[in-house]
Amino acid sequence: MIAMTDSCPNCCRRGVAPAAEKRRGDAIVHGYQCPACSHRWATSRHLPAYSELHRRQHQRRPAA
Repeated sequence: MIAMTDSCPNCCRRGVAPAAEKRRGDAIVHGYQCPACSHRWATSRHLPAYSELHRRQHQRRPAA
């Protein structure tokens, strides 16, 4: 699985790891809390979209 991180929408700290995770069908919901400013937020991602993105990256040919 892809390691998911996010950026804090309050202070812009990058690489915040999920504090909680819940699966809902084809989606995964991550809850975050910024270690710098304590802001909390959640994201929902449609997993088949990420699978398709990674499949396309592996199908690309290297640049000559």
